[in-house]
Amino acid sequence: MIRMNKRLLGFALSLALIFGLIPFTAASAATTQNVTLNLDGKKVAFTGAQPQLIGGKIFVPYAALAAQLKATVKTDAASKKTTISLNGKSIVFTPGTVNATINGKAVKLEGAPVSKDKSVLVPVRSIGDAFGIWVSWSGSKKTVDLNRTKTVKHALGETKLNGVPQRVVILFNGMVDTSVLLGVKPVGAVESYLQQPFYEYLRPSLIGVKDLGDETQPNLEGIAALKPDLIIASKMRHEKINDQLSKIAPTVHTEDVFSWQANLKFAADVLNKQPLADAYLANWNKRVADFKKKMGSKVSQTEVSVIRTNPNGTARFYVEGFAPNILLDLGFKFPKTQTDLTQDIMNVATKEQTPLLDADYIFDFTVDWDGDGAVYKLQKEWIDNPLWKNLKAVKNKKYYKVNAVNWNLSGGPLAAQKMLDDLYFYFNLE
Repeated sequence: MIRMNKRLLGFALSLALIFGLIPFTAASAATTQNVTLNLDGKKVAFTGAQPQLIGGKIFVPYAALAAQLKATVKTDAASKKTTISLNGKSIVFTPGTVNATINGKAVKLEGAPVSKDKSVLVPVRSIGDAFGIWVSWSGSKKTVDLNRTKTVKHALGETKLNGVPQRVVILFNGMVDTSVLLGVKPVGAVESYLQQPFYEYLRPSLIGVKDLGDETQPNLEGIAALKPDLIIASKMRHEKINDQLSKIAPTVHTEDVFSWQANLKFAADVLNKQPLADAYLANWNKRVADFKKKMGSKVSQTEVSVIRTNPNGTARFYVEGFAPNILLDLGFKFPKTQTDLTQDIMNVATKEQTPLLDADYIFDFTVDWDGDGAVYKLQKEWIDNPLWKNLKAVKNKKYYKVNAVNWNLSGGPLAAQKMLDDLYFYFNLE
């Protein structure tokens, strides 16, 4: 557990650097380099100080950029505070400190504004955050692009956005988890499958968020009342109501609800949060590599089975979905008896079919949907079955009942971390 805590602390620190929780100062900047800045696809010519890559962050002469944006700039001589205002939005900052205010909210900048060539340079992403401008960086081209509009390609077409969304509605559980990771508090979101209104691990970040009902039948009137400027939905769940959603607000769709890495990248692009997603995925890939290294050749030789007991008394196994995809990414494989079947999710109707559930390891995320414990009685009927007791995983004590929220229901990057923590434990890698 000590080693796990150290790794999670390292992940928290990497996110803190991007959120600005750990101050970045000019003194920490090891290198500087001029970069090109494009605004709405056109190169901006700067006289004097140029946009700079300083310690891995992009800084820009605020006065010159403000002029390009046609923003108002005021500096208080006594306090040295500068305010940039545009269309009712503002950023207030002071050279030499990361403490600032964006649209009335206290924030910490990626780095403290610095003086160079008789100009003050500020982190360009803070300008984007203040005025709803998308900021993207190409390291190979040494170019930062600022865009005031964006056409988003998604599973049901294209949607044009006029500024980074500020009032977001989210219509599936995995994206609710994703929004918390990205530091975007939605105005409304569908409720969780268990622990309503929202999963306990997410709840502290979702105080005040409107509960919009079930993921499969969201409350359309409730959505409209929130006056969102973006709805994030999923083709898998919401294709039939896309026309209704699009009449309320610009709507974008992911392909499905369980491809969490693709959905994270999609949300980060739409919501202007790419650095957070990049940091998370870099840490994730590092942990996956560590897991594979510690497992060695055993991982590719290990069969796993992901199952649950259904409320109607049948059992089910999965070879596609949130947990199965993570297990495949880690290098595990599913039993041939399962993969030879044509369905990604297969119900096992009779006890005589119990051997279909077998593998070297069995992970069971049976859900008590009704909260009355009835499904666990049905689960016990399977477990008491003589054929069950003869399963390889059961005889070797490799059958585990796992957290259904983390392994199945949530479906986001934070849940993925929790599932990976479980796997470190079950395979004695800590």
